[in-house]
Amino acid sequence: MIALMFGTMTASANEGKLSLVTTENTKSVVFELDADAGKTTIKLLDKDSNVIYFENVEKEAYVKKFDLQNLKDGQYYFLTDDALRTTTYVINVKGSKVAILDKKEDTKPVYRSKDGVIYLNHLNLDKSKVNVNVFDSSDRLVFSQEWKDTMVVEKVFNFKNAFKDTYTLVLSDGDKSYYETINVK
Repeated sequence: MIALMFGTMTASANEGKLSLVTTENTKSVVFELDADAGKTTIKLLDKDSNVIYFENVEKEAYVKKFDLQNLKDGQYYFLTDDALRTTTYVINVKGSKVAILDKKEDTKPVYRSKDGVIYLNHLNLDKSKVNVNVFDSSDRLVFSQEWKDTMVVEKVFNFKNAFKDTYTLVLSDGDKSYYETINVK
């Protein structure tokens, strides 16, 4: 358990710094992404989930100032999504002031494949119920497991002797579901 947590912390240390800060005396925010987090999607949404800004970033270092001068007073959401996590900032714009009200980070499961074996790791900080189901291409359930009150969900799937098919691994954590496709040839 300690080795896995150390590995998770080391991976987090390598994924870089993600920050969103307001700037003084201007109606703007600065977004900074350090290191290579892989493909990162950036979105700015209004309270009705209308997309105001969208960009895909694949750079090692990224800094951008977002001018919010033309936004009406109200609440907005700044989202970043990469392979490891989704981060949502709640931003309030009122007059010439911009405030970051909240930041929520959701970690995604990590899959690693080697020689027909799939390794699954999922950090479940709130210890909610987690279900993992594997379906074949005919939508038949071939595996199912549930974890309760578990912070680190780990599972190894051996597909070395599986029938040639396309399998879908579905991890459900609360109201979120994550999908991974496995092709056995």
